[in-house]
Amino acid sequence: MRPLAGITLSVLFIVALVVLLGRDVAKDSATAQAYGQLYRVSAMASHTSADAPLDKMLTATVERVVDGDTIIVQFAHPPAGLDSSERLRLIGVNTPESVDPRRPVERFGKEAAQFLSRLLDGKAVLLAFDHSTRDQYGRLLAYVYTQDGLCTNLAIVEQGYGFAYLEHSFHFEDEFRKAQRTAQREGLGLWAKAD
Repeated sequence: MRPLAGITLSVLFIVALVVLLGRDVAKDSATAQAYGQLYRVSAMASHTSADAPLDKMLTATVERVVDGDTIIVQFAHPPAGLDSSERLRLIGVNTPESVDPRRPVERFGKEAAQFLSRLLDGKAVLLAFDHSTRDQYGRLLAYVYTQDGLCTNLAIVEQGYGFAYLEHSFHFEDEFRKAQRTAQREGLGLWAKAD
């Protein structure tokens, strides 16, 4: 009788494990499917950030600008896998630090945050996604477009408020590299000679 009880317990354990794993797989699958419905820039026919099909992108409202490359966005009707409020890191750009309490405010950090605030604070924006939907800190990763089609990520680099962030691969790397070289050559923003 004892071997039968051991087999029964083993079978029950395996069934419970399959049920629990099945739920996680179903949840992960639903989240992956929801993310699959988000507009990704790899689907762009023209392959430039300037010619984005705005009508296919996810709409959000910028609740506040955290710093020059991070914002908080709100969704009226968030798709599955997204919360109604999300911290979003702009793809392809890195601006000088302005809010990290462990580090001093870096040169041009406040100006970068003010530039992004002027463009986005309180406004409706359109989001497009690249290879990864989230970074290692759980922040949403996106290209952020204004209603008139301006890619704010690229505008930050073009105007010299930030660097092209090339540590991780993204769809418009060449365009961002070129924008940074132009900003450097023209001495814009953080590339201007320090007084």
